[in-house]
Amino acid sequence: MTCLLLSSLYIYVALAVIETGSTAPANSGARRSAHADDSSNAIVMRFGGDCLLSEHYERACGEDVSLAFHNFDLFRTADIGMVNLECPVTTRGTKVEKPFNFRMHGRFLDVIKEAGIDIVNLANNHIYDYGKVGLFDTITHLDSVGILHVGAGRNKKEAHRPVVIDERGKRIAFLGYYGGGEAPRATETKAGVARRELKLIKADLSRLKRKDSVDYVVVNLHWGIEKATHPDQEQIKFARTLIDSGADAVIGHHPHVLQGIERYKHGVIAYSLGNLIFGGNSRSSYDTGIFEIRLGSDSTEYDLIPVRIKDWNASVLTGAAADSVVQNVRDLSRGFPKSIFKEKK
Repeated sequence: MTCLLLSSLYIYVALAVIETGSTAPANSGARRSAHADDSSNAIVMRFGGDCLLSEHYERACGEDVSLAFHNFDLFRTADIGMVNLECPVTTRGTKVEKPFNFRMHGRFLDVIKEAGIDIVNLANNHIYDYGKVGLFDTITHLDSVGILHVGAGRNKKEAHRPVVIDERGKRIAFLGYYGGGEAPRATETKAGVARRELKLIKADLSRLKRKDSVDYVVVNLHWGIEKATHPDQEQIKFARTLIDSGADAVIGHHPHVLQGIERYKHGVIAYSLGNLIFGGNSRSSYDTGIFEIRLGSDSTEYDLIPVRIKDWNASVLTGAAADSVVQNVRDLSRGFPKSIFKEKK
């Protein structure tokens, strides 16, 4: 998989500096033949919600740092895997005054990388918990292990810069935005996040279509009310406007619970993917889901793959437990004119 690295000014790989705009592989090619037996030859993208391998998780896993993704292959067997990284990766910086501050040690990035996660969203309410030093360290750590990132940067240009991945003849772009007050807006001269403002996102989408000739655009939005099982009307209107403006998929996170998934015109909106592995609280066991997009030559298909987190370890659910997760999200999607779920006969 060849990636056009547009996510930061410099990427440090094996002590070499590759300037922005050049191409480099996001991963070793070993796992990219996982769908060779897929007769449709669809490009498989899988998305998880909030991920934070620190705090309660770090204390629970002890020396077994890779506990989270033991025997969990959903990202490894996809062409592209993405999550929301809900914290800076740093041991430095000054704690910003706020109710909860999170950060993750760099050694856990190897776990995320080995799990098959290729790209992370940084536009969220915890990426600036340890100031610009924490953000800068995060960018450096991610670049050093080859994990791509969107949504935050040393300045506005970096924060709004997309990642564009060339995958089997398709150019797929990723963007990320946060609209709350816990992380500063990136400006021409100051570090921060890409703001969730319609005018800014429309401009980014227009630029992508015009200059980068992309085929498919994924927009990440860190938004909503924690624990809310439904988006509000402003979110629904906002997400639909993004689809109208050129986005193909909108991926939401922040509420820490699953919400409904809407089919809207040519696109899809997953309003919240809940938590994947979230060490920010002590809840170590729960059911969640991975959202799958299968991008074919003539059509695009969607699926929700039920996942169980038990004692901080992820596994794919089957049977009645899996049916329960799918039915829950199906029910949460009933308020939309169209969802990804087929109506039961």
